[in-house]
Amino acid sequence: MVARKLPLDLEEGILVRVPPRSLLRFRSVSKEWNTLLTDKRFANINLAFARPEFMLTTDKRFANKNLAFARAKFFHNDYKNYSISVNLNDDPTIKVRDSCFDFSRYDYGNSDGYFFLYDSSWYRADNMESHKGGVLWNPLFRKIRWIPAAARSSFTLCGVGYNGSIPDKIVGTIYSLDLRHQTVVMFEFETNALKLIDPDRYIAEFTREQSLRHNSVSLNGNFYWTAYNLETGEYFIRILDVLKEIIKPFCILPCMGKSSSHTRVLAIYKGDRFSVLEQCKTTCKIEIWVTKKKISNGDDVVWIRFMNVSIHNFPRFYHKFSKYMVDNNIYGKTLVMCCSYRRSGQAYVYIVRGDMCKRIKIDEVPSQFRCSIHVPSLIPIC
Repeated sequence: MVARKLPLDLEEGILVRVPPRSLLRFRSVSKEWNTLLTDKRFANINLAFARPEFMLTTDKRFANKNLAFARAKFFHNDYKNYSISVNLNDDPTIKVRDSCFDFSRYDYGNSDGYFFLYDSSWYRADNMESHKGGVLWNPLFRKIRWIPAAARSSFTLCGVGYNGSIPDKIVGTIYSLDLRHQTVVMFEFETNALKLIDPDRYIAEFTREQSLRHNSVSLNGNFYWTAYNLETGEYFIRILDVLKEIIKPFCILPCMGKSSSHTRVLAIYKGDRFSVLEQCKTTCKIEIWVTKKKISNGDDVVWIRFMNVSIHNFPRFYHKFSKYMVDNNIYGKTLVMCCSYRRSGQAYVYIVRGDMCKRIKIDEVPSQFRCSIHVPSLIPIC
């Protein structure tokens, strides 16, 4: 009997829901599949279905009690990088992967499946010959793009910007000389130039804002972060429109806690919406809201309460060492949070669903670490 072939649209509808790591192996099945899986349109659709992972980077240098010595010396193999995927079935589990990449000379940030690795020696004024710049890298592919050392020594990465579906900008911040203000900057691949966005004012004017590096998210090629208006007492989201190169308020947040007593964290929900987590620093109780519709221009953003978490001895959320995701599948509304327990340095994944609270120890990460959200992506390096 001759094998029956599925219609192309049905075949694509199935493949687009397959995790990117598996799709890389499928490219060798046939010429048709290879063409489909390398198509930019398909890669962007697949990105919307990709399940986010936690990316943990350990740094043994800062476990050294002599911090001055530790910061001044760059040890080999001090950095280890792991991706943590979570299976949200009836009995949730995690899978830990070692990236097998040497981070001993680089700091990094990631956005939409890309990593931007930049030479740590940029921060060393006594080592001017080591300013070699950085690279844009997708862990699923072998290709990289070199970025010249055009950024200033105080540059901090926030993410990667897009022109259509191709990454063509790197967005970050630089601090003023007194380290009290941060200004958004954009590095363009085409011109190899660093451009200040709204250089005549600081982003924190009349507001209190979290660090953009640890509390900004990328969606539809733009960047968003939370802020608090000191004059009106309102919490809101601010947007950096990458194409128009402007910063402006986007929408009001539903948060009610005081700025000094609560922690607020913005995240992506369902690949095209926002979620916001608010935690009381005293009781560690959590409230989570999500947007009802896909994010567009910000004029009609409606927030709905997603879930509450009130668990004894639940860990505090610290922006640098913690990240969270929420999901709503056949098993119910779920909060997944990666963090260290009581600042001990040991990494855990907490999974909360209804009356269940499961804590999974990440044995591979027993020491201090940085945490970020990584979304595996098939989008190639331009």
